[in-house]
Amino acid sequence: MNKYTNNIFHGCCCPPPSPPPFPPWGPTGPRGATGPTGPAGPTGATGPAGMSVTGPAGPTGATGITGPAGPTGATGPAGMSVTGPAGPTGATGITGPAGPTGATGPAGMSVTGPAGPTGATGITGPAGPTGATGPAGMSVTGPAGPTGVTGITGPAGPTGATGPAGMSVTGPAGPTGATGITGPTGPTGATGATGSTGPTGATGVTGATGPVPPIPEDVFASFLNFAAQFQNASLIPMGIGVSDPTGNIVLSDPTRITLAPGIYSIFYDVSVLFSESAYMQVTPYYNGTPHLEYGVYFMTGAGRSSASGSKSFIIEVPVQTVFNLTFNSSAPSSEGALSIVIFKLRRTM
Repeated sequence: MNKYTNNIFHGCCCPPPSPPPFPPWGPTGPRGATGPTGPAGPTGATGPAGMSVTGPAGPTGATGITGPAGPTGATGPAGMSVTGPAGPTGATGITGPAGPTGATGPAGMSVTGPAGPTGATGITGPAGPTGATGPAGMSVTGPAGPTGVTGITGPAGPTGATGPAGMSVTGPAGPTGATGITGPTGPTGATGATGSTGPTGATGVTGATGPVPPIPEDVFASFLNFAAQFQNASLIPMGIGVSDPTGNIVLSDPTRITLAPGIYSIFYDVSVLFSESAYMQVTPYYNGTPHLEYGVYFMTGAGRSSASGSKSFIIEVPVQTVFNLTFNSSAPSSEGALSIVIFKLRRTM
């Protein structure tokens, strides 16, 4: 146990004496074995801070000419590494009580001197072989000494010559980024001027005349009666004048004509002989109902006279229907006559 340890145990708070000034550093000697860790010493009083003065920066030197790159030296042989056995861990020393914190001294004045010139960089020698690792020594930490006075900073040296430019290596291209959102459609540009009319092309060859479409035959029929007695409130009887071979206009019985769907032009004429004053009314019937608008009306005077009338009209038959004429009179007729002509019309769309 040394005198510093004795002072800690006896309650003394006096700082240890300052070590003598450090001599100039010599070359680094070989590393000694690590001694055992000693007990921590008391914290010494903080010394006064030194005064720091920054000197003026020196002028920047001219950039020297870049010399050619020197040849790459040969690679030295790999050293042999031998790991020695680990030494035993030393015993942990007793931790002493913490001493009181000393009073903070006044701030010192720091004076920074001018920066000295930067020396030339020496040639890097070849790497020597790695020596064998020595055994781990015992580490003994002594008490921390007081902080020394900060020395004056020398002036900054001139900037050294710029080294040769390094080799540039371009890396591989990165992946293509995702396609961006399509921007809005721009406004429509102004309409350009109309160009001049080109020359008229030659007239093409006239094509061959196509076949003439077949025209269907007309569909028609006629019906008649003469020297017949027409009875009041009865259908007028008739016979075939010209038949229709297509089956669109057919006399289905002596008083009725059957019409297939289509459009028809109908003309009829009726005449009756009366021996006295009388009237005559003829009413067409088709599409399930009588049609007074296409009827015939006639009235005779006193004595023997005849009554006659005719109508011409067009009807549309949406579905198959029966066509007939109903006779009405106020007196019996001695004889009568009937004539009907029917055409089925074609409509070109």
